[in-house]
Amino acid sequence: MRKKRFRGLFFNAVLALSLISLVPFVFVGIHLTRVNSRLLQHEIFQKQQTVARRLVSVVQSYISHTSEFFTVFIDLHTDFGGHAFLNEQDLDYLRQKEPTVSSLSLLNVQGQEVLSSGESDDVFSYNSLWPQIVQTCIVQRVNYIGPVAFSPTRGWLVFMAFPVYENLDEKRVSGVLSVQLQLESLGQLLMQSFPLEMEAFVVNAQQGVIAYNGVSSGLMAKPNPQLQNEMREIHEQLAGENTGEIHLSNGRHWLVASADINMLSWQVYVAQPANTASKLIFESTIHSLGGVLRLLLIMVLFILGVSYWVIIPITRPLERLRKAALRLREGDDVIHRQDVDIPHNEIGDLAEVFLEMSEVLHARRAELLAAQNELAASNQELEERVEERTRELQAATSQLVRNERLATMGQMASIISHEIRNPLAVISNATRLIKMLVKNPDIKISRQIGIIEAEIKQANGIISEVLGYVRSREPILNKVDVNRYIHDILISYPIPPNITLVEKLEAQGIAVKIDMEEMKQAVCNLFSNAVEAMQNGGTLTVGTKAGRNVVCIYVADTGSGVPEKIREQIFAPFFTTKARGTGLGLAVVGKAVGRHEGKIFISSQEGVGSCFQIYLKIYRNIGDTRYGKTR
Repeated sequence: MRKKRFRGLFFNAVLALSLISLVPFVFVGIHLTRVNSRLLQHEIFQKQQTVARRLVSVVQSYISHTSEFFTVFIDLHTDFGGHAFLNEQDLDYLRQKEPTVSSLSLLNVQGQEVLSSGESDDVFSYNSLWPQIVQTCIVQRVNYIGPVAFSPTRGWLVFMAFPVYENLDEKRVSGVLSVQLQLESLGQLLMQSFPLEMEAFVVNAQQGVIAYNGVSSGLMAKPNPQLQNEMREIHEQLAGENTGEIHLSNGRHWLVASADINMLSWQVYVAQPANTASKLIFESTIHSLGGVLRLLLIMVLFILGVSYWVIIPITRPLERLRKAALRLREGDDVIHRQDVDIPHNEIGDLAEVFLEMSEVLHARRAELLAAQNELAASNQELEERVEERTRELQAATSQLVRNERLATMGQMASIISHEIRNPLAVISNATRLIKMLVKNPDIKISRQIGIIEAEIKQANGIISEVLGYVRSREPILNKVDVNRYIHDILISYPIPPNITLVEKLEAQGIAVKIDMEEMKQAVCNLFSNAVEAMQNGGTLTVGTKAGRNVVCIYVADTGSGVPEKIREQIFAPFFTTKARGTGLGLAVVGKAVGRHEGKIFISSQEGVGSCFQIYLKIYRNIGDTRYGKTR
């Protein structure tokens, strides 16, 4: 019977401690799982929106680049073409330079076709489009980006129209150049930007699917009515919101983020199954199952150890005390101390109470009350600590969410400036101190110190490039003579001895209105790019050429040239083909030219060299600082 009592007390203690430990563990785990699921779904929506905005940027950049190609050609032709109006050779040249052009037509202001080149598909109705063309190109004198249609022979086509002038000083439009452009190149660009783990759709104003990452070419081979119905359901259920959970009529449940392509009245949808968050949490739980099992095993061993350590010292003295009480009941008047196990704890106190009877009962009760008060105070302190830690955890979680929402390029620049430059300064100071303390350093030590200083200089240069790119301020415009301005920059720029410099500046002064510091950085970046392209020496040619309304600043080298497949990307931030570098040099050039509303072009031939041309409008009248607009 004694064994049963012992076993019952021990195992009841184990069960009680197990419940006390495991029940909060389970409830906290369920709560954290729900919280993580909501946070993960929010992160999925943010990632989808980022992907959707990237696809919108790709489409807008493609359409803008193509539109600017025709606009710049018309402007340059008016300035330098040698004849007053476009002819058939010009149209054929345009089709040769832009292979995606399906057909070109030159219309007069009455809408009559004067010239044409290429085969026109009858998917666009000039009768329905002409009023919009007149309003946009002839009345407003801006470019017209028209609708998109599907041709069975040429695939998806977009219609564009551009105003044509006899010369740039005229305000009356002399004609309209209409273009039917194939979107095959857009499909290739989208295929490079489409996400792998999500489904992405580019739809027109009627929710017809134009591009989809589920097809190999990026563009739909033909209109798909089933996908169009699904896109209409998504559009209706989103009801103007950027994100949401969508329940399609075919039973599919999606998490969808959308973004608008305003210039085309298109939309981009990025979708993932709605159970993505629960799958990720389940996979994470499976991956961490070993750790959970180890934690449970540690908890079980801890409970068993605590139970044995607490219960056994209690049961053994109680058993002896029980035997002494039985002897006392049976008539044994004398209970000796050696008959009772009196440990130095509460059980020993109980034995003393048993031996001393009522003399010390009051004192022991006081001690018991004091112990209870101490335990209550300890519990209260423990609860306050738990509440404090809970508040700290909640504050840390809220701060983390805020930091993720505020992760912008400005914060990134600030973090780089404070978190990298300061340690670099400490390392640089430590390096100088080592050089001062070590009078005759070993050659290896000197080499390593040199490597450290070079890497610090490289890192500071990268930080300066990044900060220079992300910083934004209003340009400070000043009127300057562009020839003298370029000549002064060349005087201060260090040209390597193996590079031959050739200046071809116009003899006549040409005035432009620019931010001198920003444009100087852009021109120096072009010089540096040209010098780096001529590692084995060559000729650097810098010159200017004035037109009727614009001036061209060109920088040419005899280096290896720029491969045609990457010319579209060289002005993109962080794109580089060098082993080391940030890829911001030409991005700074593009940004500076864009802020001055100018244009930059590159002509290059592999093995022969490259030529970068910056076009800025000549400053003649007060307030005349704009190059032109493209809608």
